[in-house]
Amino acid sequence: MYHVSKKLALKKRRGVSNIIGSLIVLAVVASVGSVILFQGLNQINAFNQELTLHDKEHSAALREKILFEHVRFDPDSTELVLYLANIGSIDTTISQVTVVKIDTQELLLREKPPAANATILIEDHQEITLSPTLTTGMWNSSYYNSSDYRIVVSTSKGNFEDKIVAPYNN
Repeated sequence: MYHVSKKLALKKRRGVSNIIGSLIVLAVVASVGSVILFQGLNQINAFNQELTLHDKEHSAALREKILFEHVRFDPDSTELVLYLANIGSIDTTISQVTVVKIDTQELLLREKPPAANATILIEDHQEITLSPTLTTGMWNSSYYNSSDYRIVVSTSKGNFEDKIVAPYNN
């Protein structure tokens, strides 16, 4: 008889079945999880938007590229002619040109190009004529024509291109 009474005691107990309990827990976890997920996605989207607005100038600078097509040292004067091409995907504005005589580290030129020649359009080229300060004559003098020169072209977006060139050698 002891065995029968134990069965009846178990049948009279009421509670939540395993299936119903699992469904309730699943509903609570899904609702809280979706709130956390959407809040996290909104925060990531806001962060990406902030980076896009903040770093717009930097991304434009990465698309800027200048190519030295030719450098001409006019032998009978002090003129230096740069032939530059814009091979980037945005217009480029040249802010400064610097010329240094490498062996003596003499700064021959640091100036802005003429305003008419400062901007190079996409897939276009520009000729820029500059007059560096030469202390001993012209480019055909032995002091200048036997050295190498570093020419640096800086842009308004903070990029620069440089080239080491040598005038004609006698």
